[in-house]
Formats: sequence, C-alpha cells, structure tokens
Amino acid sequence: MINVRHLTKRYPNHTAVEDVSFAVREQETLVLLGTSGSGKTTTLKMINRLIEPTSGTVEINGIDTQQQAPHELSRSIGYVVQETGLFPHYTVGENIAIVPRLLHWDKDRIRNRTHELLAMLRLPEKQLNAYPDQLSGGQRQRVGLARALAANPPILLMDEPLGALDPITRAEIRQEFRNLDELRRKTVVLVTHDVREALELGDRVGVMDNGRLLQIGTPKELLMQPASAFVQRFFGDQVLAFQLQVFTLQDVMPYILPESPGPEAIDLQPDMSLNDALTLLTKTESGVLRVGDWPIRIRAVDIWSALHQLVPKSP
Repeated sequence: MINVRHLTKRYPNHTAVEDVSFAVREQETLVLLGTSGSGKTTTLKMINRLIEPTSGTVEINGIDTQQQAPHELSRSIGYVVQETGLFPHYTVGENIAIVPRLLHWDKDRIRNRTHELLAMLRLPEKQLNAYPDQLSGGQRQRVGLARALAANPPILLMDEPLGALDPITRAEIRQEFRNLDELRRKTVVLVTHDVREALELGDRVGVMDNGRLLQIGTPKELLMQPASAFVQRFFGDQVLAFQLQVFTLQDVMPYILPESPGPEAIDLQPDMSLNDALTLLTKTESGVLRVGDWPIRIRAVDIWSALHQLVPKSP
C-alpha cells in the first residue's frame, strides 16, 4: 500500500534521512524504531508531505504523492502525534469533527461517527463538550486517535503517540491499541524510541540510526538475527525480557518432549507469550501447564530450556 523508494532529506548542515526504502503492506503495522535524531520522524513526515524530500519517492496505492496536493493527501491519511495536537479552544467533539467537516460530511453522519469513536475508545460521552485541558493525558491521547480515525482513512501515521504518558497509562493504552479492530484494518506506520512498544505493536520493525534504515523484519527476526552490532546493542541487557514477550508457547513446542500432562494441568492457548505462561506457572499449585490439544507437560524449566535452544547465542 505504501512504497518508499530511496528517500533522502538533506538540510544545509546535515542529512536527516539517507536513501531509505521500504514497503508497507495493506493492513500491516510497520514501526520505525530508533533513538532521537535517527531520522524516523522525518521519514514519517515525508510520507504525507509534512516535509518535502530532497530526493526519492513515496507511492500510495501506486500513485506518487508528489502528484497530490499536500492538503488533499493529509485529509486521506490519519495523523497522531505525541502531544495529540488537539486545538485547546475546541471541545472534544469539535476536535474529532475537524476532518469530516473539511470533507463536508452532514451533521448526522459526524454525530454518529463521533459517538461510535467515543464508545470504541472508552471515552465517556459527557466529555464531548469538555476541552483538552480538562482531560487526563490518556484521555487526550484517545481523543487524538479518535480525530485521526474520524474520516476512516485507510492509512494512519503515528509519531511517538504514547511518548508523553506515564509508564502505567502508556502500557494500558498500548494494550488497547493492540486490541482495536479498527486499527487492525488500517495500514499503520508508527514511530517510537520504545523497544517494548515496537515489539508489541509492530508486525514488522525497522531499526534506524543516523538517517539510515539498518534492518527491517518481524520482532522475532530482529531478536534472533540482528543484522549488525548496533541492532543487537539496541535491545541491550533487556533482550531476554523481550524474547519472553515476543515468543509464544507454540514457538517452543518443538523443543519440549511430549509427556502426559495429567489432570492437574491448566489448559493454555498456543499463542500465549512465554512471559505470560511463566507468570501463570508461579500462581498455580501444580506448576504444570498444557497447551491446547497437545499432550505436553510444561514446567518453567522446560520453557527456559526450549528458549535457550530456540534463540541462537550472540556471537
């Protein structure tokens, strides 16, 4: 759906993005991950022409974005930023309705879509007439997402959408984002410096540094086969925690010997993360799990042993 080819942005004193190319499939979430100054936000803004590239092309559905007026392009692409970008003198309802009004939707259609989004994002209807400074940080972020989704654009760009939130609220909203059916139907490009956020939300993750895209792949590919020392260092001393987050029981099944689980075992789904499985094991009296219909007895030591075999040792 999105094709970025040899995208470059040069300023008089430095190059922000250097020869970046990638494609994003329809209904895929691609996360651009990197430290401050890595070029990820500049790359994102060149997709909807908030920043004009020095060279290279961006195509959406096969059409070069340079052939479209920037304001028309922006109306067809939802955009969410860290501080939400809400207009402080507009109410919640007025903020959400901005793009539908520009598209000349009638009042009934705008009202119905607004109430639909409030319900979807768990925002009380009584806040419809509130102003942004009367909301919590998490509520403002939900309103910012509602505004981006209001006209139901097929593409959503998200620039550090949770960066201004405290860790607890951030984790809660990240979970909500991951479970939203409407987001799953969008093609999403998300920028973040938070590794956990990238691994949780991204179908694929692109690691950027110094204006270049160093590696792009699924979270499992990045953790198992880092393409460079920089990518490997990016996960740092938390790599084990990230592996437990990304890999599932189904991933380690081939490394666990079949054994009758017995009646005391607790049934789990194969797509449960290893981290969740280990947490559950500590809360069970038997300390034994069973996965789906597989006759496999799983203990904590089995998970650790299987993960050790699954993930190659660092060179």
